[in-house]
Amino acid sequence: MLLDLLEELKSADPQSLINASLLVGVSVGVFYFILYPLYFHPLSKIPGPTICSLTKYYILYKSWSEQRNRYVQSLHERYGSIVRIGPNEVDISDVAYIKDIYIGDYDKSSFYTQFSNYGSNNTFSTVDKKEHIASRKVSHRFYSKSNICSDNVMSKVEKVIGDTLLAFEKYNDKSIDVFSLFCDMAMDAVTSFSFGKDNYESLLKDPFGAGMLVVENFSRQSEPWFWTTQMPQWYDWVVSDKIKLASQKCYDWIERQFLISLNNLEETIDSNEETLLTVYYDFDRLSSKPVQKTSIFNEQRTKSEFFDHIAAGHVTTATTMAFMFYELAKYPEIQVKLQEEIITKLNSGNIIPTSDITPFKYSLIDDETLLPYMHAVIFETFRVHAAIPGQEPRIVPSKGLLFRGNDIVSACKIPAGTTVVMQPWSLHRVSTVFPDPEEFIPQRWLDAGEEQLKVMKSHLFHFGSGARMCIGLNLATAEIKMIMASLIARYRIELDNDFDYARDGEMLDIYTTLPRSEKMVLKFSPLVSSS
Repeated sequence: MLLDLLEELKSADPQSLINASLLVGVSVGVFYFILYPLYFHPLSKIPGPTICSLTKYYILYKSWSEQRNRYVQSLHERYGSIVRIGPNEVDISDVAYIKDIYIGDYDKSSFYTQFSNYGSNNTFSTVDKKEHIASRKVSHRFYSKSNICSDNVMSKVEKVIGDTLLAFEKYNDKSIDVFSLFCDMAMDAVTSFSFGKDNYESLLKDPFGAGMLVVENFSRQSEPWFWTTQMPQWYDWVVSDKIKLASQKCYDWIERQFLISLNNLEETIDSNEETLLTVYYDFDRLSSKPVQKTSIFNEQRTKSEFFDHIAAGHVTTATTMAFMFYELAKYPEIQVKLQEEIITKLNSGNIIPTSDITPFKYSLIDDETLLPYMHAVIFETFRVHAAIPGQEPRIVPSKGLLFRGNDIVSACKIPAGTTVVMQPWSLHRVSTVFPDPEEFIPQRWLDAGEEQLKVMKSHLFHFGSGARMCIGLNLATAEIKMIMASLIARYRIELDNDFDYARDGEMLDIYTTLPRSEKMVLKFSPLVSSS
């Protein structure tokens, strides 16, 4: 039979062979690129736009054009808690799956591997589980809440908050860019934490001069975030020399402090000051040289770790603070209620003069039962203005992921190798949990019953969850609470009529957000006269 077929092919008209080959090729193409992904793929039962089922480039376009977070949210509003956003990618907006995906510690996707620095991986960019566990274990204790609250660390944080209050006192009654100022504050907090109180370069010494230049360099080097994380193969083609120069300046700035703290390591250890550097290095008295405490970290990886903590730690905290004070200025009634609670509970009803730059003790303001409204404002800020609202991609393991079904989609198995994503932007806007989800309503956290409050808190995903959750959450929380309470007890916050909040103050729709103009202009007026 095969011989007969070969004889027929030999005798066939060449044009007929070409036509038949084209027909077969088109048929295979139609099946592989259209029919299979739409009707036969294991994800074909999961709803979503047709174009997303056919190509991965549509969701990439949405990321590149800074529309992804809101676009995915619109899909959830249309299709329910699970949507197909790529041929092999789904987004889930249901906290029931946090345990499966994040606490279950699914592997990270290659999205994270691009967050390396100095030519080396760091804990955040490490995909391999064993390597990640070993890497995170080195500094995990140092970032614990008990250590953050220790005198060793808290004295550094208190100094930075005091320096910030001094800057506000200098510019009070003037409209200032608080986003930039909070970047300076957060940068000082994380660099003093990292390198030591005598070894870091304070940006708050000149917040709108030298400090602003450093912040601008970090901002500029992060501009090609899309190409870095989504299309790294195009990075060298699309990224300008100006951005590469800014990136190098950031490297140089961190390395300068790193080398100073390394050179002063013996004095730091002798003074019993613990820093993040002393977590990685000890001092060998015999050779009079610093030595790594663990083989996991060499010098390049240690510097990469510092860069990651400093770059991520300053902008996320600053973004949270900028939007928090914007909401307080926008809603004076919320601001007044917050001031009354803080001044009454923390200072016997007395307003604090701006010349007093001593911040509240963290041990006092961390008490949610003492300051319920302050914590409600913070929770609502985390919800509406999550500093990292974007995708947190993971890879489904070999056993697959059982989607247990909802009102629209029947139970089904998501196959191994699928990219599964949850984004804080959507989890924080589940309307059955947070009615009027786009509205800033701190009172919702006080009106909720005990069970409802648990559900609401379980939906907060701003620091992530599981083994990969943000390592700096305790440091960031301490900064946020301390500067918030300290400023509210001294100032009235007002909007600036010349700043376009709808346009320039809008949250950017990107992985790590910030105000669109990278500014948030507000006016801080003393509650009492300095005289």
